[in-house]
Amino acid sequence: MEGIILLAIGALIVFFLIKSRKKRRRFKLKYDPIPANLGILKPRDKDIVKLLHSSLPPTYVNQLKHRVLQNNSNWTDHDFDWAYFELKRYFILNSLLKTVPMFSERVDEVWHEMLMFTKDYEKFSQKFYKGFLHHTPNIDSKPIPGERAFFDWIYLSLFQSSINSRLLWGGFLRHPIKPEILQDFKNLSDDELLERYFKATEDWIEIKRYLISKMKLEISQAEVLMNNEQDSSFSRISADKDYYKLLPAAVFFSMYSPKEFPYDMNPLIPIKQAKASGGGSSCSGYGCSSCSSNDSGGDSGGGSSCSSCGGGCS
Repeated sequence: MEGIILLAIGALIVFFLIKSRKKRRRFKLKYDPIPANLGILKPRDKDIVKLLHSSLPPTYVNQLKHRVLQNNSNWTDHDFDWAYFELKRYFILNSLLKTVPMFSERVDEVWHEMLMFTKDYEKFSQKFYKGFLHHTPNIDSKPIPGERAFFDWIYLSLFQSSINSRLLWGGFLRHPIKPEILQDFKNLSDDELLERYFKATEDWIEIKRYLISKMKLEISQAEVLMNNEQDSSFSRISADKDYYKLLPAAVFFSMYSPKEFPYDMNPLIPIKQAKASGGGSSCSGYGCSSCSSNDSGGDSGGGSSCSSCGGGCS
């Protein structure tokens, strides 16, 4: 009897070890090249990228990389390069919006290490933001659906996504945009929206106004589809780089079927991701690419963006 119990315990240990290794493999970042100009979608917005890069001298970046890799033995150069790349995108968002929650543990780790070089970080903040950008740690393990949905919409309106982007941020468009945000963008003037959602400066005003007009347009298009009872079907995308094409669908389903949002979005994602998500599961495959531990090159998005995936992430 004792031998059977020991055998059962041994089998359980082997099972959990195999499962743990499978999870780690699943989160390994792909060896894709880093996009130029932060992969920004609008060529006219390259000036903000140029200023950001000029605010981060190579000596500072090299010191940062050395420190991150020294303190994280399981990270590779490639892991750092991608996490730092996504942090720079996060800095762009912070230059536009009033508040930007942090949804990635890996990206947040690099940001935290940047702060250790106090004088260098202060110089960077002053040059890029004309003020000090305070660190907002990623400590909440609960999902923040409303804030995350708006983050996703802004991010995908500005940047071309990739599989590594999706892994590091824990997936995109898993939640509908809050009704309050949609109502604001429908009813408020551009100036009122600038005051409510965006940094109160004239810096990068064209980008801010572009985002406002884009959201207003997608809301208007959704209303036309619904009011005219037109076919509201949207096309499936074939690759991660085309995720921005799903934003009109995300706005439409946020407005007219928020409770069914994951089910409506799932048929629009690349076929391989849809199969990985378990088809009609309660969590869209669009965001279920990395719901688990963060023991490898990839990331769970800091828990806050994955903890509600349920059984859909397998």
